Amino acid sequence: MDKQKVPPPQIPRSQEKLERAICLLGNRIQAELNTKSAQELIGLLGRYPNPQEAAAWKQFLKQRLKSKQ
Repeated sequence: MDKQKVPPPQIPRSQEKLERAICLLGNRIQAELNTKSAQELIGLLGRYPNPQEAAAWKQFLKQRLKSKQ
């Protein structure tokens, strides 16, 4: 599967949660998240990604968000 089209274990249904997940993934790509943000990301997507997974998931979710608008 193409690295940029790798979906996360679960996908948020609301646009607000989808946007929040994208934001958190962007932060995860740059650094470790604090405990609260990491738990929020796990709650939204099902697990805590490594930076490479975060980049792939972010691309996937951004495409998903675009198609919803």
